[in-house]
Amino acid sequence: MRKIVILSLATIVLAAFCAVGISSAREKGGDKVGIKLGAVPKVKTKANGEATFALAKDGGTIHYKVHVGKLENATMAHIHAVGDDGSPAEILAWLYPTKGEAPSLRKGKLTGTLAEGSLTAENLSGPMKGKTPKDVFEMLENGKAGVAVHTEQNSGGELWGVVKHKGTGKAK
Repeated sequence: MRKIVILSLATIVLAAFCAVGISSAREKGGDKVGIKLGAVPKVKTKANGEATFALAKDGGTIHYKVHVGKLENATMAHIHAVGDDGSPAEILAWLYPTKGEAPSLRKGKLTGTLAEGSLTAENLSGPMKGKTPKDVFEMLENGKAGVAVHTEQNSGGELWGVVKHKGTGKAK
């Protein structure tokens, strides 16, 4: 009987340590959001994609990844403010090319990672100049910013998406 009680207590203590470890790991990883990318209204495309963003715990950096499928001739990708009509408005940060320079044609069909990197305050543009990555992340979380991917054939944008779900890094 005594062995069963000790074994039960040991199991409870071990479970508690595991729970604390998992909670601690989540805190260190910061918040995450995911965005599914689909066709910009009135654009016909078979392309799709997903953008994921992870905010560092200190709020000073956002790690991002833009993955696309069946996209042809990519030129740019940005975080945009969401306009009153739900379409992309001002550019808040460049995602591709990563230096935020002029468009860079990635010729041909692409299924895979278009861009991956980290955003800091120095990478923010337009109305976000002088703000923090945490400010941009909160806009993404709250659906006030989204991601647009532009192509040679659709210079105004071929793919667009706004955060639908926060906290897991997975888009709905």
